[in-house]
Amino acid sequence: MIHFKNIIILLTAAVFSILLAGCDHDTATLQELSRIDSMVYHQHEQEALPLLQQMNIEQFSKKERAYHAVLLSMALYKNYVPFTSDSAINEAVNYFKKSGDDLKYLKALVAQGCVLEDMGNLEQAVDSYHRAEKLPLSTDSSMIAYAKLRLGKLYQGQVIGSGTIALQKYKEALPLYQSLGDKHYEQVCLTSIGGIYRNIDDKHDSAVIYMKDAIELAQEENDEYNVFSNRYILSEYYLVREQDYQSSKKYALQAISADPAIIDHPRAHYRLASSYMFLGQPDSAVYYLKRAPVAKTAMDSIVYFELMSELEHRYWKNEGKSKDYIQLAHAIADSLTINGLNHRLLEVEKKYDVQLAELNQVKNEFRLRGAMLLAALLALALLAAAFLVWRYRNQLKMRQHEVDMLKADLDGSLASLEQMHARLNDVETSPRNDELKSAIANQIQTVHQLLEWSYQYDEKTFTRKFNEMMTLRGAENKSYWKNLQLLVNDLYNNVLVAAQERSGGQLRDDELNYLALYCCGFSRTVIMVTMDYGNIGTVYNKRIQIAKKLGVNNLDDFIKPYLT
Repeated sequence: MIHFKNIIILLTAAVFSILLAGCDHDTATLQELSRIDSMVYHQHEQEALPLLQQMNIEQFSKKERAYHAVLLSMALYKNYVPFTSDSAINEAVNYFKKSGDDLKYLKALVAQGCVLEDMGNLEQAVDSYHRAEKLPLSTDSSMIAYAKLRLGKLYQGQVIGSGTIALQKYKEALPLYQSLGDKHYEQVCLTSIGGIYRNIDDKHDSAVIYMKDAIELAQEENDEYNVFSNRYILSEYYLVREQDYQSSKKYALQAISADPAIIDHPRAHYRLASSYMFLGQPDSAVYYLKRAPVAKTAMDSIVYFELMSELEHRYWKNEGKSKDYIQLAHAIADSLTINGLNHRLLEVEKKYDVQLAELNQVKNEFRLRGAMLLAALLALALLAAAFLVWRYRNQLKMRQHEVDMLKADLDGSLASLEQMHARLNDVETSPRNDELKSAIANQIQTVHQLLEWSYQYDEKTFTRKFNEMMTLRGAENKSYWKNLQLLVNDLYNNVLVAAQERSGGQLRDDELNYLALYCCGFSRTVIMVTMDYGNIGTVYNKRIQIAKKLGVNNLDDFIKPYLT
């Protein structure tokens, strides 16, 4: 009996030791991840990345695996390593959402936003950042401030939102960074707010104040790069917006005084040369033009060619060369505005950086005279021809892709319209239903016509005809919207009445009209065309505004119970 008791005691001790060892392993792993966490979020992401990549996550618990995914995602993002998948960070977000750990859930949402943004899924990135910023400020004010900052960048740079929303997000982030004492991101907010105010006519004084505050802050921190950046922005502002050439010259001279080993920015020299040119001092303009570093980007080349065109026109009286320069500047500028989407613009700029580098080499050739002048012009013509050929081929590919996407959306639009037309046949006949039925029939005819044109004409002609038919005639009648709202309330359990009550009466008529179309399952194209919006981005932005008034993350959460 005693022998049996001893065996029981030994087995119990062994089991307890195994469990204890497992707990120690779990704790040790989490402690190591926590140590790396402080590196990732405190400017030591380069040291943190190899530590995370070397970890064997096969033996990790779900919590450890999720925590590791958050840290690895942020480390990769901060080290500019491109992402090919978002599955790991999505799993981490789902885990921490259910775990009750608000801090790690916040970090996971921000990391998810970074990954999606890097992969080009901008609408989903916006949603992740919005969910992050809605968490209590006490969770981690630094992470919430960063989510607001990223939202500001996205709304400012993309067609998904207006500069007004970007300005709001920067202004929400600024006091958070000030309270945290984070001078770097405080400068980013000040510079961004000043940049937005530059383009608002009655906010120019505010723009100057914010940019000067950014300069002062950067000087306190001995941040030479941001001192230079804001001085350059002020110089450009005074030159382009105010045409105050003395002030522009002042800030440009201060900007180019930066150490060229740290900052190599040719546009600052170009702006200084322009200031001297408009002040009637062409010799000084040429002096600083010769001292300018070699142009590296598309914008550098545009500013350079515009400056050369002005010099040729004003002082060297060579109208032929002036025209050649301005045409080159316009060709490059046109390429930068294809489709108006920032992520596409970046892709286009990367594709022709090689051509621009070759074009920038022409700068030195323009200084030669006599026989070298002919050689320089010939080289420029060849490079321009090569660039235009590339640009034309690239536009053809992009236009074909857009038309294919539009065809698919039109097919979906046609199905939605025909379904609504069929439902009207099942509703009791009345003057309002007959009128609405007639309007929808006109819309169906319009979509049919668009689809016919998409196969009948080439991409360029089809796009032009599509733009000409942006406004559907049936939607111009106010009774169309009234009848549509009544019909949607009949079909979907008074969904619009419920929406207005939930919003506290905040929904405007155009928002109720939008919600009615959305309940009918109409595609983005139908909504855009019917409501006469300028682009697809406006459709998405309007959806966010309505969801916010209803207090939901997205409209599907609200309307789904009414559609069953």
